[in-house]
Amino acid sequence: MDNQLVVASVQMYCHGDQEKNLDTMEEYLTVINKAFPNVELVVFPELSVHGSIGNISNESEEIPGKLTSVFSKMAKKHNLWLIPGSIYESVNKDVFNTTPVFSANGDFVGKYRKRYPWSPYEKTTPGEQPFVFNINGKGNVGVMICYDMWFPEVARDLVNCGAELLVVPTMTTTGDRYQEKTIAKATAITQQSYLISCNGVGRGGVGGSLIIDPEGSILQESNEGPYMQTAIIDFERVRTTREKGVAGVTTPVKDFKQNQQNFSVYNPERKRGEDV
Repeated sequence: MDNQLVVASVQMYCHGDQEKNLDTMEEYLTVINKAFPNVELVVFPELSVHGSIGNISNESEEIPGKLTSVFSKMAKKHNLWLIPGSIYESVNKDVFNTTPVFSANGDFVGKYRKRYPWSPYEKTTPGEQPFVFNINGKGNVGVMICYDMWFPEVARDLVNCGAELLVVPTMTTTGDRYQEKTIAKATAITQQSYLISCNGVGRGGVGGSLIIDPEGSILQESNEGPYMQTAIIDFERVRTTREKGVAGVTTPVKDFKQNQQNFSVYNPERKRGEDV
């Protein structure tokens, strides 16, 4: 149907070797292309091609560059929209954690730079801009990266730009994945959006990937091993839920737009309780 999109989220085993990771991605895309022809969009975990967060300066490169050229060829070869996790992007003296997006024609659609690096461990420069793109005229997709999801403003910014599906490439290797999964559900509910939280395994994380619908129901959930999730994203359901409400009663996206508020926390020059 015109308003539906079949997606695949790959909980990939990440090695410490870039070539092995690229080969693994290629293998998944080959299987998806041949065995699951209805899939249009494929998502991989954060930094899955790097397989580690080692010397980021040595691993970073400009966009466009070698890796984005490889990803572009993959997308075109397999006729799939591709979100290949994220890569280290070099810009002058800065290094960003950046997700590039490619169409099924291999075109570079755009990129998103992680706004909240995992402090103090992740030494990348914070991005500043939301990124939302339209896929095949069906619906709008917004991108966050891992720790961004802990900050509700990032998702709200994407939804304000029209996002109906939130894609979150993730590299969570720590014990707070349990809490992160709860945040993922809450984000889907409060933003009335589908959400894909794609975590890696091996060096890439502890798994626990999720696909969640706009009312917080888990459509797919995996454990610790390599796993490929698939689901139907129904953009019309997002629009109906935002209009009629979660469980038919609660409309946070609509109410947020209609009830304009100012919060002092967003203005560092104002003190709490100070008049506007």
